[in-house]
Amino acid sequence: GFDGVEIHSANGYLIDQFLQSSTNKRTDKYGGSFENRARLLMKIVKAVKTVVPSYRIGVRLAPNGAYGGMGSEDNYEMFKYTMEQLSEHKLGYLAILDGDSTIVAFSHKSRTVTAFDAKTAFKGIVIANNNYTRDTAEGVVRSGAADLVGFGRLYISNPDLAERFENDWPVNPIPGHEVYYNSALGGKGYNDYPAYKTALAN
Repeated sequence: GFDGVEIHSANGYLIDQFLQSSTNKRTDKYGGSFENRARLLMKIVKAVKTVVPSYRIGVRLAPNGAYGGMGSEDNYEMFKYTMEQLSEHKLGYLAILDGDSTIVAFSHKSRTVTAFDAKTAFKGIVIANNNYTRDTAEGVVRSGAADLVGFGRLYISNPDLAERFENDWPVNPIPGHEVYYNSALGGKGYNDYPAYKTALAN
């Protein structure tokens, strides 16, 4: 079935909590230094590599995000270190939450880690992500700051997003957060957006 594995190390989930000094208060070999805080992620990467080729493995990081109260004063240095260590594993890609900080909350407790920072630390494919438009995505790729740009929430309201970009068709706005986890809505506003051609036909 699947083509690869992405190790989700972002957005305040467990691996992110190990990486960040604001949440990792351990005094054993998994806490304290950059090496120790990155140890869990590196062990997971090594374990996944035993069953999946490294070029089919990606890692997602959110060094700037404030989800779940995340954000640490040493994030810039810590995540640069983590990216450099990940680079040694010759992974398929590194995905980083950067982009527009005015929509997704950034912590601002440390210097913002950009896609270009990731590109200099990680010697492989870097995927930028976070509220990019077609134009800003093309710009970051043209500049060499990232190799690719990922889109997530925009696909919810635009199931044919690639076609819309290609043909200059209008793009629906990103739906509000209230539709993501509210099962009482029965998917309304979450998975009921028609493709552009279908909407025109109706």
